[in-house]
Amino acid sequence: MSETHLAQHDQVNDSLSLWHLIEIGDRVRIEASLLSVEGDLQLRSDRYYEVIGKSALDAPHHCLYVQSDITGDVIELFPGFVADYQRSEEPAHHA
Repeated sequence: MSETHLAQHDQVNDSLSLWHLIEIGDRVRIEASLLSVEGDLQLRSDRYYEVIGKSALDAPHHCLYVQSDITGDVIELFPGFVADYQRSEEPAHHA
């Protein structure tokens, strides 16, 4: 395996591990502010967002879902984009 391929493989494994660690109700902070395709701000890097959903374990790619405080939209977030997370003090309520 080439060095580049190994680095990419490690990055995917790190993201998958993070996806497993972060639970619904936890709060995440992202590496950098997230912009839409049009260039509009969707998420800020200077605040935490509550994880309101996660992709299924068997999904083709693993992601977290947060709600934008700016647009109100639900945003799909790749775990590799997470800079920090905080555990929820209470377990999430699942309806």
